[in-house]
This record gives sequence, structure tokens and C-alpha cells, in this order.
Amino acid sequence: MDTDPQLKTVQPPSADDIRLRRLIILFTAVSLAAAYGWLAGFVRQPDGDLDFHWRWLIAAWVLIGIVSSVYFWRKIWPENRPRTTRKDKVKGSLALLVPGVWWLIFPLRSLSGQHGYSVYGGLIAAVIVLSYGALMITHLVKSFEEEDAFDLNSEKANPGDDSKK
Repeated sequence: MDTDPQLKTVQPPSADDIRLRRLIILFTAVSLAAAYGWLAGFVRQPDGDLDFHWRWLIAAWVLIGIVSSVYFWRKIWPENRPRTTRKDKVKGSLALLVPGVWWLIFPLRSLSGQHGYSVYGGLIAAVIVLSYGALMITHLVKSFEEEDAFDLNSEKANPGDDSKK
């Protein structure tokens, strides 16, 4: 007996799934908190060297790492819903993207002159290439999804037709 996949009920997550989800959230939050806190502790000395000094800014960035990571996983992998919405995926991704981009570009502020222009030019080229690659992969995945939906609709319209197999 064929049942419509849209009408299937979603099974509640097992205890192992819940435990795995919590471990992933915990370890991601701890690792981002440690990375952000570590980066926030560096202070540039007058001679150009970097030294690590405790500042309260470290605690703020540790909190940002924990909150952004937990928010990301709760939006991307919700506990009580089987699927996420596109809006939740964007919100969760932005929660990780904003602090991540900050720590990516923060060291670049000390660059100046010709050296700065060559570094910025290389980074802009890398962003363009990676964005184009991400766009192509997104289009490829969407085309696979559309083809699968077309195949499923064809099978529903002709349930006894096995000529395609």
C-alpha cells in the first residue's frame, strides 16, 4: 500500500538523537567560544608583535561564541519540528557569519599601503571565485531536486508504468 510521503507522521526523536544533538551543540559552542575568546585576547604591541592579555572583552566574545553557536543549531536543527524554514536557515547562518567575518577581516585593519592593496585584491578574487562556486553548487542541488520532484510526479501519474526502469 503506497502512502503519500506528505501524509506520513514524523517520529519523535530518540534519546540517542537528542543526546547527539546536544553534544554537537555543546562542542560547537565551546570551540567557537574558545576561538573567539583567544582571538579577542591578542593585543598589538608598538613594535608590531602580538601578545595575549586578559581583558573583559574576552568574556564578551566567549559569550558571543556560545550564543551564536547555540542559536545557529536551534534554528538549523530544531528540536520539535521535522524541517526548518528558509528564514530560519538564513537567521541561523547569519548568527555564525557575522562574528566569523569580523574575525576574518579584523587582522586586515593593520595592513596599509601597497602591501594592503595586494592582500585585499587577492581576498576579493577569492571571495568572487568561492561565491561563484557556491552559486553553481546551489544551482546543481536545485536542479537535482527539481528532477527528483518531476520523477516523483511522473510515477504518481503513471503508477503501473514500469517502462522507465
